[in-house]
Amino acid sequence: GEGRQPAPEYPRAASRAGQEGVVRVGFTVDAHGRVETAAIAAPSPWPLLDEAALKTVRQRWRFPPGGFRRYEVSIRFQLEK
Repeated sequence: GEGRQPAPEYPRAASRAGQEGVVRVGFTVDAHGRVETAAIAAPSPWPLLDEAALKTVRQRWRFPPGGFRRYEVSIRFQLEK
């Protein structure tokens, strides 16, 4: 989408342990394009991946200014093989 939605960094401990998964995050965006609220809608099997996805959405994602919006996205953590 428009704005800035960088991918989360893969947690080192999760990478070393071979943890992979998909985290579904639901969030709202305010009129200024900032994430206002965010929560895990469907967790992965691994808490480290869930935390990394949620932290990135809350702290680093930005959108163009506009009205109040709701989104739900899946963030996939997959190790290179």
